[in-house]
Amino acid sequence: MLGNIVAAITPSPHSWIDYLYLLATAGFFVAIPLLNRAASINISHLSSRSTLTVVLLFSLLFLGLIVNFMKLHKRSSNSEKAIPDSLTVKGITVLLTITIFIGVYASVHLIIGKSAGIIEMTFPQYAVFFSLIYLALTGLLLKMHRNRKSSFFYKSVLIGGVWSASVFLIPLAVTPFWLVDAEGTYTQNFGITSEPLTSLEAKPQTMMNIPFSLPDYFFGKRSGEYRVIENIPYYEGTTGPDKGIKLQFDAYLPPEGKSNLPGKQSVLIRIHGGGWTAGDKGSSNNPQVNKYFASQGFVVFDVQYGLSHEEKLFSFSRVPENIVAGFSIDDMVRHIGIFTDYLAEHHQEYGANLNSVFVSGASAGGQLANAAGLGANGVHEFINPSLHVKGIISVYPANGLAPYLEIEGTKELTDPARLISEKSPPALVFQGTHDGLVPPFVAQAFDQTYKQYNLQSVLLLAPFGGHACVSYFPGYYNQTFLYYMERFLYQFQ
Repeated sequence: MLGNIVAAITPSPHSWIDYLYLLATAGFFVAIPLLNRAASINISHLSSRSTLTVVLLFSLLFLGLIVNFMKLHKRSSNSEKAIPDSLTVKGITVLLTITIFIGVYASVHLIIGKSAGIIEMTFPQYAVFFSLIYLALTGLLLKMHRNRKSSFFYKSVLIGGVWSASVFLIPLAVTPFWLVDAEGTYTQNFGITSEPLTSLEAKPQTMMNIPFSLPDYFFGKRSGEYRVIENIPYYEGTTGPDKGIKLQFDAYLPPEGKSNLPGKQSVLIRIHGGGWTAGDKGSSNNPQVNKYFASQGFVVFDVQYGLSHEEKLFSFSRVPENIVAGFSIDDMVRHIGIFTDYLAEHHQEYGANLNSVFVSGASAGGQLANAAGLGANGVHEFINPSLHVKGIISVYPANGLAPYLEIEGTKELTDPARLISEKSPPALVFQGTHDGLVPPFVAQAFDQTYKQYNLQSVLLLAPFGGHACVSYFPGYYNQTFLYYMERFLYQFQ
């Protein structure tokens, strides 16, 4: 694809096909990650892969083949006619120039990190798409003004566009080095290499064989077979601060008739993020994670809990009114505990194995997952004692940060590191190095506290990863984390 873009930029008597290819490249690589994400977060989309994505990618490759074929048969390098100057051309030029220098601005933030804004939450995991988009737009603009090669404008666009396209490839370029580091970290802290798990003799063939697939990044990652039951009520408050709230969960179940899956009916409780003031189960909680592990034989529960009515951390978030009532961190953990009471009573209906339970969440959900998971097995009274928590998986957990949003809670639940003891279950923690909302030192301190108690814990630090960097399911960040999360669950169940 990079080669096709370069070919399209070179002069040709058939420049219309070059312009078409460059426009298609920019447009398609805007659409493809959006289509992949739409398929991924659609709870009932069984494959989680967009057919239209496949069509667009192969159409682009076919169009690139035509571009190269025409270049080979028309070798004249000076036969391309310049585009006549017009008001339309000037307008397109201004628009593309602004877009390119927005890319320069975003690429600088990608390197510096910790912007705590839309750039941080968008660019790192989609950076390869942005690289191709900016390379195509730069080529398009340069091709339009190839008669001005010596001008300051031409040189500025060339430098800015190539800079942006190059910087946006950095997260992908460092991924192989990160994978080596992650394997070493996992092996050192959990006492085994993941290599035995990848052999056909040691693990079911349904598990991932490699931590990252570049084709999956573009085409999307498939889900296996699973069943889902949505909007199951588990609690309706009638008194006190709970009065009027209605809490529900979604259950993702293994496919019927398959008993040899690696999950073996172990329970995975997933808790959404949103700064304790927003978020919800379902499409806003990366549901393909639920689909994936249900297809692996885990019984997955995506759970609502009550939210604070303080000003929302993310003002654009849509939150069901029936879960907002000014709750504290203690109330939120209590609600998760009420769900565990429900699960203890109804686990047979879902085929859930209560002797093998894992708790997982991201951001605020990661903090609550830590508070619930570390408080299980008799540490505090909220979690039903029938559940045996075997492990905690938290993603950029916001431990100790709730007071900064003026959300109350006891110190032990607000900062779950205080709950760590010799009896705490193993923990797998993911953190982006360039997270501006949840500073990396929070996850590092949590991991170090585990180490002080000689407990098993792994912290995966993702280079250039910002907050929400695992939200693109087939991205290099999420694929790699999924690879180790899968092995963590398989190892400790």
